[in-house]
Order: sequence, then structure tokens, then C-alpha cells
Amino acid sequence: MSEDLPGGSAADVPAAEPADVTSSTAPPDVAPPDTPAPAGAAPDAAAPQAAASPLPSSPSSGLALAALVTGIASLVMASIPFVSFVAFIPAFAAIGLGVAALVKKARRGKPIAGIVLGALAFFVAIGVSAAAVSPGASLRAPVADAGAGSPSASAPSSEPSAEPSVAPPAPVVVPADKVYNGSGDSVLPIELPDGLDSAAVATISYSGERNFAVWSLDSNMEEDDLLVNEIGAYSGTVVFNLSGAGITSLEITASGPWSVTVRSILSLREFVAGSASGHGDDVLIYRGPAGVATLTHNGSRNFAVWKYGDRSDLVVNDIGAYSGSVRWTAGPSLVAVTADGDWSISLANQ
Repeated sequence: MSEDLPGGSAADVPAAEPADVTSSTAPPDVAPPDTPAPAGAAPDAAAPQAAASPLPSSPSSGLALAALVTGIASLVMASIPFVSFVAFIPAFAAIGLGVAALVKKARRGKPIAGIVLGALAFFVAIGVSAAAVSPGASLRAPVADAGAGSPSASAPSSEPSAEPSVAPPAPVVVPADKVYNGSGDSVLPIELPDGLDSAAVATISYSGERNFAVWSLDSNMEEDDLLVNEIGAYSGTVVFNLSGAGITSLEITASGPWSVTVRSILSLREFVAGSASGHGDDVLIYRGPAGVATLTHNGSRNFAVWKYGDRSDLVVNDIGAYSGSVRWTAGPSLVAVTADGDWSISLANQ
């Protein structure tokens, strides 16, 4: 039995309709938060990839390359004669660059190669430079060139060896003579051809009848040596300033005209085949070996022969005619003869 409900009977209440499940509004789709992929998992193929940007080159790789290139260059330079003198610089640079690259954690290949090449170039440069400056190199080269196209050493060659070329000696330049003329007594300023500290010779002539004397004077007008002391005419050659006294003048005592020619000792005549001859006072050059000298003189007054070399030797000192043999030291030396007649000097054991 049904009870009446307030507001109507049960028959008046409409029946509830079942809900349409398909027409109900679905909640919006929410994307799940990104979850990191597990280690080792491949990335989602559908996910967009970020564009890869180029990485800048590492400074250490640049140092490594520089070490390698510098090492190669230093080794090439070290192998070239005379260029090897400066190959030490790039060799040390290659070693330094290689060490710097290793410090900056560069890959070891290029830096180590640069260090090895630099060290090798250093030792090669030492060897090549030493060979370039060695005097033996210039001597060995002609021998090698001569043997390149010739038979072996065991087979004798019938062709004569080439004579080495010898440069001719430089010509000797003889200073010009200084000629002075005058008459009577005079203090004559002169100029020595080879300088104040060098010996010189004077060829003197006089045509007067009374005493004729010639003294050499230094810069203080002090007498140094009596060159001539004769009565009447005179003609001869004498040497002076042997001690390097700095002769600047000649004091001449004369009653007639005179002539003085001051000459360099380079202008003197030399012994020929170990012998010389002349008349009156003269000066010569001897360049031969030691030996025994035979001397002659046919004059009537003093005959003296001085030899000036490493030391001064009075070889002969006699009056009048002379003939004899004396010891004779090796040259080079000046030979001064004082005589009033004909004389001769001949050397044995030449």
C-alpha cells in the first residue's frame, strides 16, 4: 500500500531518466610533465632536436700544430750549411711550443713530435755548423772532387797531377827619391822616404878641392853619425838612421858644389848569385844563407865592410889592398862598404 507523499501521489512524480554517458563533457587533455628518459634510452624520435652549433678550436690544439710545423722548419734549416747557424732559434721555439701545448692538455701526438723534431734539429745544426767552419772541409773538398772522375787508388794514373796555381807576389812600391843640390857649407833639412824611424841611404857627390864632411842631425840638431869625411872630390852611397834616431837634417861642410839624393833602402841593388862588386862607398842587400865570403880591395886607404841584420858585424877593417876569406852570416841584411878603390865579395857554399 502506497502512502501519499506531500505535494502529490507517487504516480504524479516522473521517473528519472538514465544519464547519457556519451554526451557528458570529458575533462580536457593535460600533457603529462616531461619525464627524463632513463639512462641509455634513445631520445624520442618525435621530439624536435636543437640545432648543433660549431665548437671553437682549443688553444692547445693551435700550440700543438705550431710546435709540429716549427719543428719541421727547424730541422730543414739545420740541414743547410751556414743556414744552420740560425736553426737553433726555431729548434728552441718548437720545443717550447710543444711543452706549452702539453701543459694545456692538448693531445700528445703533435706536441711530442714538435719537441722531438726541435731537439733533433738542435743536434743536426751543431754538426752541420761545425763541418761548415772546419778547416779540414776546405781541404777535403778538392781531394773528393779530384777523385770523383779518376781511377781507384789501387790503379796508378799515368796523367801528371795539375800544378797548384800560385798568385804572383804583389809588386814592391819604392818611394820616390829626394834630391837636394847646393854649394858650400849648409844645414840641409831632409825627408826620409820610409819615415823617421826607418833607415835610409844617401848617394852623395862633391866636386870641391878641400875638406868635405857630412853629419846626420836629429830633431834637436844633435850629431848622430859622420857619413862622409874626405879631402877633395867624392862620390858614394852611405846608410844612416840605422838606430831610428829620427834624422831630420844633414850638416854639410864643403868648399864647392854638392848633390845629395836620399833614397829608400828598397831601392838598393842586391847580391846576384852570392856575389857583388863595385867601386868606392856603397850599400847593398844580401838575402842568402850563411857561408864563407871572399873579399878583395885594390885601394890605398881604409877598406871596411859592415853587415847589419839581427846584429851589427864588422866583417873587414883594413888599410890599403886586401884579399881574404871571412865568415858570413845569413840574410836578410844590409852590407855597407867603405872603400876608395875597386872591391868584390863572393860567397861560397851557396
